[in-house]
Amino acid sequence: MDKDKVLALKLELDKLNKEANDANTAKIADLEAKIEKLEAIPVTKDIVTFEVGAPADYKGFKFHKQGTDDPNMMPSDPKRKERIVKEVLDMISVYKEKGVFKVMTEGASAAGGLFVPEEWVMNVEEKARLVSVALQDCRKYPMANNVLHIPKQGTSVTVTWANESSASSQSEPGSAGTQLTAKRVGLWGKFTQELFDDALNDIVSYITRDIVEALGQEIDSQVFNGSQFTGLLTSATNTVTFGATNTATTYTSMTSRNFYDAIFKMAAVRRRGAKFYLPKELMPYIQSLSTGTGGVPLMSYLGGAQAATIGGYPFSEVEAIVGTDATSTDFVSFGSLQNYALGVRLMANSIELNPYAGTEFKQFEVLFRMYARLAGAPIFNDVFVTMNTA
Repeated sequence: MDKDKVLALKLELDKLNKEANDANTAKIADLEAKIEKLEAIPVTKDIVTFEVGAPADYKGFKFHKQGTDDPNMMPSDPKRKERIVKEVLDMISVYKEKGVFKVMTEGASAAGGLFVPEEWVMNVEEKARLVSVALQDCRKYPMANNVLHIPKQGTSVTVTWANESSASSQSEPGSAGTQLTAKRVGLWGKFTQELFDDALNDIVSYITRDIVEALGQEIDSQVFNGSQFTGLLTSATNTVTFGATNTATTYTSMTSRNFYDAIFKMAAVRRRGAKFYLPKELMPYIQSLSTGTGGVPLMSYLGGAQAATIGGYPFSEVEAIVGTDATSTDFVSFGSLQNYALGVRLMANSIELNPYAGTEFKQFEVLFRMYARLAGAPIFNDVFVTMNTA
């Protein structure tokens, strides 16, 4: 639309209206038709900037003020109102088409997301740490060097009856000993100096807790399974095989009698402090056992206020004992770990850091290590019972 031409025609129309007569009627109608035709032509705008609000000197269309109605918001001429509304709508449509209107969002970095910082919890969430059963229950022997000898009872004396003036039989007690030889168990690793400097969390404490848990589980594995220690499951002189006839090749065939057989393999005085040590995989089968038709459950108080027992004796689940069902496999140890010697030459109590090693120093890396020197063996083999499959 040519605004200058429209303005000129309107000025001429105003002049004719002031001099209205029959001769000018046709001219007035012709001018009004021309003006209406020109105003109907769409206005095209070159978008350079977007200004929010009307110009200060604009007296026609104004934005609505919250809570009040401005009398100058829209002109009184209906046609002028319609043209202004159409012009504004056309302007908005073009702005949208050209991408002038943009919404900032935190989902995109370039659209404002960089203003929103990522949030991290300061603490590292960890699973409940596995506790070493052996470190809790074994009898610990401090070691001054790498070998420790523990004297123990050997063969007992024998007594005989004799008649008057007859000599009794000669008998002396035997002696024996258990020898512990310390071996080193541990690990080393490294992390960058930048990680150490910048980590929000206490990375050293986190690594330390992880290593302590791993060492504890390895000690359990050695006490029960052996390889570096003398393992209880393979060294016990008393055994009970699962099954009603003690010939089962799977632990799913266990009976409550099997556990009572294990208990009464030892004299009462040697059962003091005894516990069952077993993998968690056996627990559902043990829980379903009872002492006979209508009898009391073999396992009592499981999940209750009192400590659960098996046949009246406490038990501990040991993660280090493999629970995969198989033939000719040892699964359960019964006895008191006070009869198992755990020699401690050096216990892993803290992590060692070294930022000064050769190549690592040049690469700004920190070495860490943690280790222990330990030994283990049963003091008496005949005070433990192993339960197994055939």
